[in-house]
Amino acid sequence: MPHLIFVALVILALGLLTSISLMAGFHLLLIPTILFYAPKYNWKKFPKSGWALLSLSVVLILSVLANHGLVAKPMKNIFKVKYYLLGALSIIPLDYYFNQYLNPEKRDRVLKKLWVILLVSSSLATLSGLVGYFTGFNPLRMVKVQNARNGGVFGMLMTYGHSIAWLSVLSVASCVHSRKVEKFISSRWLFMSTSISLIGLFTSHVRGAWIAFFAGCAFINKKITAVLLGLCLLGVVGAQVYNPNFFETQILRKTSNEERVGSWLAAIKAFEEKPVLGYGYLNFEPYSREIKERYHLPAAYFGGHTHNDTLEILATSGALGVICFILWVGFWILETLRRKDLGTKLVIPFIVAFLASGLTQVTFNDGENAFFLMIVYALSVVL
Repeated sequence: MPHLIFVALVILALGLLTSISLMAGFHLLLIPTILFYAPKYNWKKFPKSGWALLSLSVVLILSVLANHGLVAKPMKNIFKVKYYLLGALSIIPLDYYFNQYLNPEKRDRVLKKLWVILLVSSSLATLSGLVGYFTGFNPLRMVKVQNARNGGVFGMLMTYGHSIAWLSVLSVASCVHSRKVEKFISSRWLFMSTSISLIGLFTSHVRGAWIAFFAGCAFINKKITAVLLGLCLLGVVGAQVYNPNFFETQILRKTSNEERVGSWLAAIKAFEEKPVLGYGYLNFEPYSREIKERYHLPAAYFGGHTHNDTLEILATSGALGVICFILWVGFWILETLRRKDLGTKLVIPFIVAFLASGLTQVTFNDGENAFFLMIVYALSVVL
């Protein structure tokens, strides 16, 4: 079983910024290890944040069952609760693997391998996306792409933008504390991969991801944040000089702003209609246009998700869902702060970036983003 856990982690590191299929493979390999170690696990030490996340998983399932007549494919929605259920339960095999099976020296070697694999694969994904950004052809995906924005190899701009923002926050934090992470990765390679990630983040032109990145960096080092913000502003000015339409089409995006406001207002109305368990997990989007039309809200033509993590949970799983979500994040923050070690310095900025991402985009429900979020959560609890 320990070897299976290692293989699963390697596959996840390879796929975290490149392939949802590889990430699904991580889950398939992880499930037997959870089933094997769960009966032997000391549940008294299971973290409060883990119980909150398990509770949220139960509420999400109940929200679908309570709205089975409104949900087109209830079992499909319930199946996707796996991200959070397995995210919480992955603590069990990971705790055994890193804290019992491996001695400290071997644990450091494993973490080094995983960190290097993640940075190499993410750098290749970003570089491939940059080629597509400048030429219109993504060499890793072997397809023509729109070259107005960099979508990595995901091809989905928002998904890539927020994932690379989170990775960039972890990378910048690691650079600031490079002496403490030298045993995991050389400073030269760390700074190189961080630079690639930052270029990928900028060329994604995902405004919410930029905000998330700078919000996370503010909890790392304010001077470095100011320098990076200055470089970003210079990049925007340079892009505007090169392309006079850049600011209007990539920064302002008035139509996009109106669509978000309409979705936020619709989410509040959905909660008012169904305050306990909402419309059902992943079931706001099919009814968003109808709700907007019913209440004469802006951008009624746009039928998407809420573009806000908290409002999405509020609209789809009601007050019970939001309470569990807040408890999960709150306990996670408290548990991380109590560590007072390198993990605190890396993870707190990541949590801030995740919360900032959730102000303008639904990252919690996004499969690729959810994998990233859950593995960082589980490892932060275990290590």
